[in-house]
Amino acid sequence: MKEQNYRKAREAAGIKAERAAVELGVSISTLFNWERGETAPNANNIRDMAHLYNASANYLIGMD
Repeated sequence: MKEQNYRKAREAAGIKAERAAVELGVSISTLFNWERGETAPNANNIRDMAHLYNASANYLIGMD
């Protein structure tokens, strides 16, 4: 499940959810909604997460 990859990548990078939300320019509730699979990030958000978490976009979307 790709939403689990969002959380796993963030945690593997050692980034707290609060910091990730600020860096990504979204609310903490939006970040948690992505991580729970309640909503989905857009392509730009995925690109930004990949950069911030030092993970591939393919991993984040479950293609890796």
